[in-house]
Amino acid sequence: MDNKRVKDLMVPLDEYAVVSDQATLLDAVTALEEAQKNLPPGRQPYRAVLVVGSEGKIIGKIGQLAFLNALEPKFNVLGDLGKLAVAGVSSEFISQMTEHFRFFQDNLSDLCQRAGALHVKDVMHPVTDSIDENASLGDAINRLVALQTLSLLVQRRGEMVGLLRLSDLFDEVTREMKQQHST
Repeated sequence: MDNKRVKDLMVPLDEYAVVSDQATLLDAVTALEEAQKNLPPGRQPYRAVLVVGSEGKIIGKIGQLAFLNALEPKFNVLGDLGKLAVAGVSSEFISQMTEHFRFFQDNLSDLCQRAGALHVKDVMHPVTDSIDENASLGDAINRLVALQTLSLLVQRRGEMVGLLRLSDLFDEVTREMKQQHST
């Protein structure tokens, strides 16, 4: 594992689900399903879609949680509830706030109908952090843990070329751990 680099584990951008910032959430779901069809054996499924801006650069991503958050437009009223939890706000208080705003009161069909037409630019999480393709896996672990993120864009000479996912790095670490303890 010491000799492996980020580029050895990254998913190349041309294999990943990518949509324009003008695409709808339905377009993003379709792109995700298409990308899943071409997964190599043993690779973890894709759980996000990358978003490309008008200049052709990756500007954001939409993960599974963002897809679900998009079901309820009022959810944005409270901001990032995950950050509230990290800041020490109790889960009971967060539950009371969400109940007060009566989230998810419509039936699921209506919520999905409305969400499918939303533009990805309105629900994506901006992506600003990246890691060099030649960085060590130790550096990658450090960055993912420090940023508390599920993935990092991978760059080569300033150009984005792939995505390093926590799931792939975790698989590599567990393989190495088993190998070290089997000898």
